[in-house]
Amino acid sequence: MAWYPGAEKMELEPESDEQPAITPTQVIFHSVAAPWTPRRIYEYWRDSTNLESHFGVGYDGSVGQYIGTQTRADANMRANRRADGTGAVSVESASDDQSTDPWTDAQINAFVALGVWLHQRHGIPLRICGEWDEPGFGVHRMFPEWSDGGTACPGDIRARQFRDVVMPGIVAAAGGAPLPPPGGGSGPARYRVTINGLEYGYGAHGPQVEEVGQALVRQGFGGHYQSGPDQDWRDADTLNYQDFQRSLGYSGSDADGVPGEASLRRLLGRLPSAQRVSLAHVVAAARTDPEAEQGHQTYGGEVRIVEQALADEGFLEQRWVDGSLGTRTVQAYAAFQRSLGYAGEDANGIPGRRSLQVLGQRRGFDVTD
Repeated sequence: MAWYPGAEKMELEPESDEQPAITPTQVIFHSVAAPWTPRRIYEYWRDSTNLESHFGVGYDGSVGQYIGTQTRADANMRANRRADGTGAVSVESASDDQSTDPWTDAQINAFVALGVWLHQRHGIPLRICGEWDEPGFGVHRMFPEWSDGGTACPGDIRARQFRDVVMPGIVAAAGGAPLPPPGGGSGPARYRVTINGLEYGYGAHGPQVEEVGQALVRQGFGGHYQSGPDQDWRDADTLNYQDFQRSLGYSGSDADGVPGEASLRRLLGRLPSAQRVSLAHVVAAARTDPEAEQGHQTYGGEVRIVEQALADEGFLEQRWVDGSLGTRTVQAYAAFQRSLGYAGEDANGIPGRRSLQVLGQRRGFDVTD
């Protein structure tokens, strides 16, 4: 086992002795989503979970090490379970509760010193990983194989700091030059961001990805597609989005092909929401629930989103946000329609596309159908 001389040793047992050996080929940086010291991170691994990292770094740059770097730590999921016995060194770091704050200068200095030692001790190449199993450095969010079901860790700001500050700092301090990924060149950006609850960037999946791709094609920025677009974000999506960003006048790291809020709003005219409501489902509920047994839910999840939006707008009491689009909700929706200037049958409490879209735009949900 290898122990970093710049860290306080806080060995986790029995994991340190019982978990399998690895040959370290990668370094993955994380955020712990808590403003913890290395000692508190150690206590969390010891007492509260069956996961663990190799290192923890506090806001002040202090470093703790919990497992030797040639022993598996489970914070990296399949990055440490490859058939060839290679694995990743995991570095957790203090952050705010949402992992949205930047790394401090002290943390960045600690990462640079640790990165140089890992490069020298284990021969980890001075480059950003181009694939999930390629040797190099990365952040947890870069590949789905590194997390269970996807993650936003370590946050948008820190992902950019890694690329623009941490990695260049490690390379400079090690006195080397970054190795290009296979195929030459620096390659397209391979990290993800979360905007309004939805992921974008390499490895992201879902209808929001296809919506971006279709918008890029419509605006003449689909030249890198061989097929698609579809619901999986690949290098072609990144390159097309980069062309779009450059058309807006962005350059450097602001034109790396990964969306930001401003450019995404320019492309789509809005920011898509993770909450989606089917107009057909809500209309069906409005026609069914009032005459059904008390508490009946036709499409309860979607109805609850609409009810909460009506409550937030002041048209429905919070106690009636129950997933049943009953008489009170119909009356509340009718009042909302009247507030938009509708009258008569156009304000009968049965949602229409325009009124529901207005409500969604105000309260953060998208309307389908």
